[in-house]
Amino acid sequence: TVCEGARVDYSDVTAWFCQMRDEHKIDAFKIGYDRALAGYWVDEMKSNGFDMEAVAQGPFTWSQPMREMGAEIVPFSPLFDDRLPENIHGLYLGGGYPELYAETLSGNIAMRTAVKTALNAKLPCIAECGGFMYLTEKIGDQPMAGYLRGACWNTGKLCRFGYVHLTAKKDNMLCGAGEGIAAHEFHYWDCSETGDSFTASKKTGKQWDCIYADDHIYAGFPHFNFYAEPKFAERFYKACLRYREKQNA
Repeated sequence: TVCEGARVDYSDVTAWFCQMRDEHKIDAFKIGYDRALAGYWVDEMKSNGFDMEAVAQGPFTWSQPMREMGAEIVPFSPLFDDRLPENIHGLYLGGGYPELYAETLSGNIAMRTAVKTALNAKLPCIAECGGFMYLTEKIGDQPMAGYLRGACWNTGKLCRFGYVHLTAKKDNMLCGAGEGIAAHEFHYWDCSETGDSFTASKKTGKQWDCIYADDHIYAGFPHFNFYAEPKFAERFYKACLRYREKQNA
């Protein structure tokens, strides 16, 4: 563990790279970083002599395949907006640290209500990790959207950390029964109800059930990348198109 607790302290990360180089003579050829929100760390690393290179990760690996198929990406804020954008045909709630903003998220009752209403109307949705937590009943003692059963709590340690392969137990919005995708889990918080539509498997042989999935939703702790299985992106896009057709009928 490079940083203490459940948050990244980039000064600790920089110190770790310096230690690897100076004490152990292990020098990174290049260090990749996300294009967004990392400028301050990049400057610090460059000042210590490291070669930094921007890479595409995080939301980009979700949004770019959607754009390539013709989707328009419309941003919104669950923290500060009081409604979902008009005329949307799909919803993506990415990972992050909603527990750090739980009080503000909970206090935005209008948005919580709008999200639950939209999902009850079968708006196609992918909700990963923090996005999944937002859809549950509570994060800590703060009420959330309440579309899914379960309450989230801080375990104080990493839960089910690492790479997994997800295999669908039944047909759903993203794939058929028996199909799957590479994924990973990285979270300190857990939920009393994590779903049972997929089986997650590690190379060690360890397995567990996870994820809520049906004909219009994927919601669970595992993160996946559309580039790992483009059919998942295609099926989500087609689900959004079907929803649009119904709305326009």
